[in-house]
Amino acid sequence: MTWQQTIDEEKDIAFEEGKVEGFEEGMKQGIECGIGQGIERGEEKKALESAENFLREGDSPEKVARCIGLPLEQVRQIAQSLSVKA
Repeated sequence: MTWQQTIDEEKDIAFEEGKVEGFEEGMKQGIECGIGQGIERGEEKKALESAENFLREGDSPEKVARCIGLPLEQVRQIAQSLSVKA
């Protein structure tokens, strides 16, 4: 085997190792991002469900917005949609 063949073979090996390492790092980052998005969506869903429950119990939209941390306009929209459903 010539020196050039040895160098070419080592380059090929390093390239393949780099692809595997890059793929694994990309997967790790993708999973972390997906978990973060899932947590955010779950927290938002829970806040909306809680707002609905408190509004059904008779709490004012202002109180619900203040306690849950949702924008008042959004809570008012939820309250309005609940009164339409009732």
